[in-house]
Amino acid sequence: MKICLLASGSSGNCGYVAAGETQILIDAGISRSRVVAGLESTDADPSRIDALFISHEHGDHAREAQRYASHWGCPIYASRRTGQQLQRLPLGIRETRTFQIGDRMEIGSLTVEPIRVFHDAAEPSGFLIHGPSEADDGLVALAYATDLGTVQKPLAERLREVDALVVESNHDLEMLIHGPYAWHHKQRIRSPVGHLSNQSAAELIADLAQHGRLRKAVLAHLSETNNRPELALETVQQGLDGLFHCDVFVAPRDRPSDLIRL
Repeated sequence: MKICLLASGSSGNCGYVAAGETQILIDAGISRSRVVAGLESTDADPSRIDALFISHEHGDHAREAQRYASHWGCPIYASRRTGQQLQRLPLGIRETRTFQIGDRMEIGSLTVEPIRVFHDAAEPSGFLIHGPSEADDGLVALAYATDLGTVQKPLAERLREVDALVVESNHDLEMLIHGPYAWHHKQRIRSPVGHLSNQSAAELIADLAQHGRLRKAVLAHLSETNNRPELALETVQQGLDGLFHCDVFVAPRDRPSDLIRL
């Protein structure tokens, strides 16, 4: 399995996951031309996408969905209420294939299962993805959750089965509190349905490295105003405390991340 975040942040999000000939995208918040350029930069094949999964209806995750679907002829998958919201918004989306939390969708070599996350959207979801390893020595598991205000116990326990994790590390709490945002905006970000802090991401990653199978983690959706990549990385590495091994990467806002192979 291969993973690359083509962009990650409030200005636009799109992730690429592939195994063998199967290629899917998660979210559609950047232009199709940027997706193609990003795929080409990682030696991925930009000519065919098998499916597009939308985590929730916010514009930085969904505004280009119909353009992707029209260009690649791929179906758009979303939760039922997310699909309803997408069709109400002026995005030109005519049809979505809807799923429920816990459904398992076979897309070529990949199995995609939506998982419940908490964010201020109609019915947001993360994704648990299983597929063959690059070494062809069995299946590996990836969890993808870029907008979530809190990690509750059932989700944390479910994530212990994953080898790799794409997780939000949105803000440093001190930078947020003392930063320029209006107080109501700060409260929204800090709320249980807002965005995950560096410290919360660090605690989750340390738990999964200690008690689960986690060996690679990508920090996603960093705030341009309330965070710094080096600070997010340092916070997570301090949480690991040198006791548990996990390779940690930071996804840039405006260019593709490293191509991660499992």
